[in-house]
Amino acid sequence: MKNIKTIVVLLVLIVTGCSEYLEEDNLGNTTAENYYTTEKGYEGLVNAAYASLRNVYQPTPYMFCAGTDLFFNAHEEVPAGLASYQNLTPGTAEVDVFFSTLYQSIQKTNMGLAYAEKTEDFSALKTRVAELKTIRAYYYFLLVQNFGDVTLVKNMIDEPITHFERTPAKEVYEFIIDELKQAIVDLPPTQTDFGRVTQRAAQHILAKVYLTRGYESFAAPSDFSDAAVLADAAIASQGLNLTFDKLFEYNKDKNEEVLWSIQYSPESTQSGGLSHNWDYPWGPLVQGANDGVVKKSTLHPTQYLLTLFEDNDTRFEGTFLNIKTTPYSGWRLNPANTPVAYYYPRTAAQIADVPAWRAADPLNRTKTIISPISDHWWDRLNTTDYPALKKYDRVQTSSPSIQYTHDLYLARLGETYLIAAEAYFKSGNTASALARINTVRLRAGASEKASVDLDFILEERARELAGEGFRWLDLKRTGKLMEYTKVRNPDIKALFDSGIDPFLGKGGNFKILRPIPLSAIALDSGEYAQNPAY
Repeated sequence: MKNIKTIVVLLVLIVTGCSEYLEEDNLGNTTAENYYTTEKGYEGLVNAAYASLRNVYQPTPYMFCAGTDLFFNAHEEVPAGLASYQNLTPGTAEVDVFFSTLYQSIQKTNMGLAYAEKTEDFSALKTRVAELKTIRAYYYFLLVQNFGDVTLVKNMIDEPITHFERTPAKEVYEFIIDELKQAIVDLPPTQTDFGRVTQRAAQHILAKVYLTRGYESFAAPSDFSDAAVLADAAIASQGLNLTFDKLFEYNKDKNEEVLWSIQYSPESTQSGGLSHNWDYPWGPLVQGANDGVVKKSTLHPTQYLLTLFEDNDTRFEGTFLNIKTTPYSGWRLNPANTPVAYYYPRTAAQIADVPAWRAADPLNRTKTIISPISDHWWDRLNTTDYPALKKYDRVQTSSPSIQYTHDLYLARLGETYLIAAEAYFKSGNTASALARINTVRLRAGASEKASVDLDFILEERARELAGEGFRWLDLKRTGKLMEYTKVRNPDIKALFDSGIDPFLGKGGNFKILRPIPLSAIALDSGEYAQNPAY
């Protein structure tokens, strides 16, 4: 597209606040109609839709991880409305950005689907259309979970529209399900390019859609059983063969258990595509490239999360950095020759073994500060001395970098098993639920369980998926958001202990759904409805 300058003004005025529409500067006598109707041009449209995933997730993990039972706001950078709900308003900037970016991204998929009717036929066209439908369905799934009733925009907008109506969530779910069903038929089991949507990825997403709708008042009777069947189809008899830490090792993020991910590359030259901000919030506080990283200690693990793992559960060491080096590095190039600044033993055996641990490498461990598990780890005043979540850390080289390019996983096999477990449990098949959940636990070295309930399934999701962007959605889906956070999140607990219910909003309604952004309401020429509680 080097000979084209395309200015695409995404005309959902509710989102952009702009009255312009699709305009193009024709360079080299090439128009959008000419270019996007070629195979090369159409592939560019599809690639733009994939790139929009970065825009949705790039800012921070706050919309997905803050205000839950797993992480609290230690360094006062997380917006208060997301961290503890009391100040969550239609003017909360992060909610506005999330809402508008999703609609802008939907318009990119709509544009691709519109040109599918015009472009020249080529062998991959049917597959590309299925990919676009999956991405669009995924965006609407994020919208309906966060905001409830939302506007369904199914077509490319190329002229000003000044008023929209919110579509009932029931209809939004029906649209998502229909789109994904068709996509599953047309998608291949595998793709040559890692990161493209596959049939199994779409099955994983649809399983989660059915699972989520199953909790709603408008659920279909078969939602949970349908979710179980689809999750098993996505599993496709594949076992969890990698050790847990290998799932996140840098430069190994294109591994066999990743069904779908957002792609990043240090070599990428695309504007905005170099890196994301999903590493720096997890702390401890480290500043500057000379330290190899910037971490802000904004999403601090709660006592609940840090004490949730059995002694033999390898997911703790696979999730948290129990050995901190200087310069900081989650994945060390040569750990045998790297001085250890901090060691965080968490089990009685590890603590007792500290003298032997030092003696095994006196050159690098004699001066190590030993910080065993204690109340200090989850003290909100402690921003420098606790195990950091390391899932997005990069390998440090001789030239430290603060650019984070670890792929972000949208669907991976471990979660597929847990979706199946929850779906089987909710449909009354406890034996199958246990089988799926024990598969996940045994890979981690944890003990096999003989019984299961919803609380335990959510515990298992915390152990397996901490920091991966699912927890707020998990608690909202299962109706556990208030119940869990008022006890486990110190920011929210402090408000409840002082007599303030931070979830209580306008008209006695609770702040479970996010507010519709003020900008969307202000720019609509009609009366675009706000969610209850705001």
